[in-house]
Formats: sequence, C-alpha cells, structure tokens
Amino acid sequence: MRILFAIQKLDKRLGGAERFSINLIKGLLQRGHKISVACYSWDKKYEDLGIDFIRIPKARLFHDPWEEYSKSLKAEIEKLEAKPDIVCGLTQMYPQDVHRFAGGIYAYWLPKKYPKTWFFQKFMPRNRRILAFEKKLYDPKNLKYAVAISEMDKRLLRKYYDFPEERIITIYNGIDQTEFHNNGREEARQKLTRANAIDPTSRIVLFSANNYKRKGLPEAVEAILKTKDPSKFALVVIGKPDKGIRSALKRKIGDRFQTVWLSRVDDPAEYYRGSDIMLFPTHYDSFANVTAEAMLCGLPLITTKDAGGAEMVTGNVNGFVVDDSSKTDEMAKALDILLEEENLQKFSQNAPNTAKLLTTDLCAQKFEALFQKILEEKN
Repeated sequence: MRILFAIQKLDKRLGGAERFSINLIKGLLQRGHKISVACYSWDKKYEDLGIDFIRIPKARLFHDPWEEYSKSLKAEIEKLEAKPDIVCGLTQMYPQDVHRFAGGIYAYWLPKKYPKTWFFQKFMPRNRRILAFEKKLYDPKNLKYAVAISEMDKRLLRKYYDFPEERIITIYNGIDQTEFHNNGREEARQKLTRANAIDPTSRIVLFSANNYKRKGLPEAVEAILKTKDPSKFALVVIGKPDKGIRSALKRKIGDRFQTVWLSRVDDPAEYYRGSDIMLFPTHYDSFANVTAEAMLCGLPLITTKDAGGAEMVTGNVNGFVVDDSSKTDEMAKALDILLEEENLQKFSQNAPNTAKLLTTDLCAQKFEALFQKILEEKN
C-alpha cells in the first residue's frame, strides 16, 4: 500500500506522539509498504529510512493553522503522480481516511480547562475556532475511521460527536521495548543521583510532561507536600519548562523536599529506570506514552481516571488511580505506601506486565489491518 501520514513535525525528541509516529512508520516500512509523510519539518536522519517527505508550508499569519494545513495537504496530494491508497492523520486535518486522535476531545477538555468560566469561554474566538474545526474533523463525510488510543476517548467521541461506533477503533500505542525496559535500574539510579546530587536514600518521584499545568505538576507537588514526611522524597521533572509555574512551585516547596528541574532529555528511558515512582496527576490525557514507558521501566504509576494510561493500572498491584487531579490527599497516601521498600519492590515487579502488551509490532499490525479494510471498502 501507498500510505501517507500527516503530522506537523516528525522528530521523536519533541515528545511521545512523535516517538509513537516514527515507531509506527518503521513498523509499516518493515512490512513493505511505501510511506510518505507530509509535515512542516523532520529530523533529517529519517530520510535514510526510505520515507518520501512532503513539505507543508507553515500557516500564514492570522490564518487558522489546521484549515491551512488541510488545504495545503490537499493541494500537495493533487500534485502527486501516484496518489496514496490511504491518508492517515496524526494531526488535526480533513478530509482523511483515518484519524488517530491522540490530543483528546476538545469539547470535553474545555470545561475542565476553564471550570468556572467555560460557558463564556466557548464563545471566545480561539475556542470557537477549535470547536468548529473539531466538528468538521469528526463529520463522517470527512472521515472514514477514527482511531482512539484509549477506551476512555472512544466513549468521549461517541458522547460529543455521535461518530458511528463501528467506525471507531481502539489501538493502543506501541512502545519501543528495546529502549524502554527495566534492565539496569540500579546503574541508572546511581547515575541519576550522582549527576543531580540527589540523596540516594530518597524515594525518587518522576514527573515527565511538556505541559506542566494540564498534566498536573502543581498537584504532584501538592501530593508530595501532603505525605507524612516530604523530606523523604525527591522530585525529578523532565519536559519543556514553564518558567512561571516552576518559579511558583519552587517557592512553595522551599526546602521541604529535593527537586531536580530538567528540560527535554535525549534518553528519557534512563531517567525512568533511575527513578522509583511515576506521578502523573493529569487533568485529561488520551494516553500519554510516558505512562506506559515508565511502567515498562519498572515504575508504579499514580494517575487519574482522566488518563487513558489508567487503563493499564490495577489498583494496589502496579499503581493507583484517583478520581481526578484534585485528589492530592489520596495521591499522598499512595506515595506513603510506596515509601515502604517492600511495597515498592512488589509494585515495581508488577509494573511492566500490562505495558508489555503494547508492542510496536502489534500496533503496526492493527493499523495495517485497518488500512487494508479501508482499501477493500474503497475498491
């Protein structure tokens, strides 16, 4: 098959969505499919994989970037001598055969983002634009199949847009388990503590995200402060920094527990293996790769029901799930349970079990089967 993927940027250093995308593309290339990628920019090393890149121009000033991307892509496809059999969107655009919606449902997120003013917020120009585009995106005339990356988002798509249930397929993310695994954890821990002057006796809590507020960093800090003895914990934060939130949290923490503030890192797996617990009190997340990656590296996961990754967690076995990000008292209790070495070891041993099912090979197989089905329907 000739498969065209639409994504804004293809560079796995940017985050989990980009890591997923390159893993999926590699899996389909190995199956003999011809892959094109339409994007603004890409890591030049991927050109050696045999991908045909189509450069999409950036949106003009004061123009809707998603509408512009959609129009530009349509124009580029019309220029192609050999048209793609399948167009799969890994970003917001239309029309397309398959859309993998990893950014969630904005109609659900808006009231959570603005709990007190959301009714007025939906009339603000930016929010009106996003909601209007989302409605076009999930119009069955513009989309043959939607791929949800969690059962949670499958339910939300049905609730907010009444997209046909038989045309929503749940395909969990594939994780590269040659990179994310729980071997060599002791060495990774020693490296992490030495490089960042962390007290080796501390219980190292990891928070990894490029959006501090939405993914719940303030709530993570609050949870640690509510533990019986915060000084026994050390918090390691990796991801794109938000200087304002970071400064405010530093003042709040003071010297009550140790913190290490890092930016994006090239080898996140080493930081996962060097830590003890993944704390991810997200306000809403379809299925953050970091949750599965951390569990593969042996970290128990503490998260919320608004995280698709919570579907991997069995309470009191490999982690804890609280109702929402406001339940910092419950998160603190979970941290105190994992402060006990015996409990931590038991949870750590169980952590990879469910996540091990999320292989890149299985993910590529399921996408391939869906693409084949669509091609047969077209024919």
